[in-house]
Amino acid sequence: MISPTSSSQPAMPQLQTKSAIEAGQFLSKRVLLATTDMEIRHSIGDLLSGYKIKTLLATGLEEIKSALARNDIAACFCGFWLVDGTYRDVVRYLRLQRAEVPVIVVCARTCSQEFRDYLTALNIRACDFISYPYRESDMERILQSALALRHLPASLAT
Repeated sequence: MISPTSSSQPAMPQLQTKSAIEAGQFLSKRVLLATTDMEIRHSIGDLLSGYKIKTLLATGLEEIKSALARNDIAACFCGFWLVDGTYRDVVRYLRLQRAEVPVIVVCARTCSQEFRDYLTALNIRACDFISYPYRESDMERILQSALALRHLPASLAT
């Protein structure tokens, strides 16, 4: 549906669509939340539960591997540090074993390191990167984008 504009400038079409999250397309899947940071875990967990998205919790790579073996995972939020590695290990593992699962790196670091961390995450093919604390609208946008990647052909999504 295209909505009209009231300004004197040419009308720009705006699609009125429901997000994949709001439409409930991912209710049968789970989002993996891998972090040792309890504040981040609670914050993201609360956001996801507001959308009725089930989360699986992990603190290390071995728990992540176990969760992936037994569940249909829609996306993975990964903290910077885990008990047995870092987000780099998770991104590399998922790219090799489950390339369809987008990884969003969540970092609670100082701004001086943030841009370097962002570039590192994207260079190793993380789906996205967000700093904590985050704006809820940013987190929703990133999650919607990550979930939409699952519907692209493999050549475009990876």
